[in-house]
Amino acid sequence: MLIAAIVFSALFALIFAIILGYGFSRKGPGPAGGIIFIFLIILMFTWALGTWIEPIGPRNWGVPWLSYLLIAFFITLLIGALIPSSRTRSPIITKEEIDEEIRSEGKTSRVLGITFGVFFWLLIITLLIIGLVKVFG
Repeated sequence: MLIAAIVFSALFALIFAIILGYGFSRKGPGPAGGIIFIFLIILMFTWALGTWIEPIGPRNWGVPWLSYLLIAFFITLLIGALIPSSRTRSPIITKEEIDEEIRSEGKTSRVLGITFGVFFWLLIITLLIIGLVKVFG
C-alpha cells in the first residue's frame, strides 16, 4: 500500500505541476521552469496528508485514490494563488532604475535564495516524517 500511495501521489503531483507550470504559467525556482520544485511540494503534501485523512472514495490497490486526487488539487490551487503568473507585464522603467536594481538585487537574491532553500527543505523533510509516522506508526 505504501508504494501504491506514493505512485498515486506522484502521478497526481506530476499532472498538476505540469498544468500549473505550463497551463497557467506559474513558475517556481529551479530547473525546468520550477516544475520540479512545484512537483515536489505537491507530491509531499499529497502523500503526507493523504495518509492521514479519512479515506474518501473507491480504492485501487488498497489506496483511496480520490483522497489523493482532491488533496493534490487543493494544494495546486493554493500554490497557484501564491505564485504570480510569469505572463504579467512589468511597467516601463529607465536604464538607471535597472542598473540600481541590479546592484541591490545581488545581496537580496542571495539571502532570499538561502532562506527559501532552508524553508523548502524543512518543509519537505517535515512532510516526509509526517507521512512515515502514519504509515509505520
